[in-house]
Amino acid sequence: MSAVSRGPAIESTLMRLRGAISRARVERILTQASALFCLVFAVQTIPSVAASSVYLHPTYAAVIVIVLYGLMFVILVTSVVFRRRLAITHIAMSIFTVVYLLALAFWPVGLLRGAGSVADQPWLWYLITIAMTFAAMTFSLGWAVWYIVFSSAVYVFIRTQPAGGAAHVSLALIDGFYVVLLGAFSLAFITALRAAADRVDAAQSTAMEQYAGAARNHAAELERLKVDSLVHDTVLSTLIFAARAETPGERELAVALSAAALETLQEAPDAFDPAVEVSLSELSNRLADAAQLLSPRIVFPPVQAGSGRVPGRVAEAVFTAAQQALINSLQHAGDLGDDVVRTLLVRGEPGGGFTVQVSDTGRGFDVADVPRARLGLRVSIRERVESVGGRVRVQSVPGGGTSVILEWGGQG
Repeated sequence: MSAVSRGPAIESTLMRLRGAISRARVERILTQASALFCLVFAVQTIPSVAASSVYLHPTYAAVIVIVLYGLMFVILVTSVVFRRRLAITHIAMSIFTVVYLLALAFWPVGLLRGAGSVADQPWLWYLITIAMTFAAMTFSLGWAVWYIVFSSAVYVFIRTQPAGGAAHVSLALIDGFYVVLLGAFSLAFITALRAAADRVDAAQSTAMEQYAGAARNHAAELERLKVDSLVHDTVLSTLIFAARAETPGERELAVALSAAALETLQEAPDAFDPAVEVSLSELSNRLADAAQLLSPRIVFPPVQAGSGRVPGRVAEAVFTAAQQALINSLQHAGDLGDDVVRTLLVRGEPGGGFTVQVSDTGRGFDVADVPRARLGLRVSIRERVESVGGRVRVQSVPGGGTSVILEWGGQG
């Protein structure tokens, strides 16, 4: 029962944990940021693209512009529309890196005859950081490093050629160094974020396993408490009372307790459903039936339960605790022949809480002198109610009667 009743709480907590930073969320953020990054850098190339029309073959210029800009547009759109299916965006990124490297390598082929003297730095230079970022996003670490180094080498070579502006080797190497530096930074940043996200995922998985284990242990402890209480309430108490019965009235009560114990054992699996709320009136009726079964002399005043509702696990805990308090009163407050008044009261409280009070005018006792080994008060009553967030107060004076007050404040 306990494990079942705690299931929704465990699932809710696990979902909250899973909703924190994770590899999937970091991957989605990186993909969308990279797509936006490519758009910002692509805008810088527009003046250079327009200027290249004087020295690039129109067909070549049109093809690389349409393909590269088209791919960047596809990457941006898919990163937003298919943010839960990153594989589509990553495929488009991979295609871009390959197409970009081919366009860079064949840049000299695209120049018009005799245009080498007017050719300037290739406008593809502005997109190389985008290609390297996409390579870091989609390739493995080794292939990403290879792509950054190889594409930088291709650019340095073209930069020294007439098609790339015939730059001096030192200038081309400086440009290449900046390219490698930017690519390495992108790769290191993405790799570090992914590694951190993996560590968070691992920590979350460990935490969830530990939480689930603690929840299972707690459920097992509650189940043990229930079994201990059930055995004490139904078997041990009846046997003890039967062994002490001397008068005909006590023997008659022992028979009634035995019948009640058998009925309790038979109906134990059908107790209040922990997943379903119970009205206070239903709880009151059940308590009234239990009181009449134990002894017709137990007074049950008119119900003051109101229209409140309580969780099923709370109703079960309070019901069995009140039943044990009644049994304790019948066993210890005084013989049946004594003029002992026993009262069971259920009262609803503002805010959704309620109180169940079991009182008698019997012998009474000193609460501080109750042995810890006595399970009736400690386990069957106090621990059972406290396990569902309730509180138990015992007021008793030797020779002045006893009141066991079970309170639940609606916190649940």
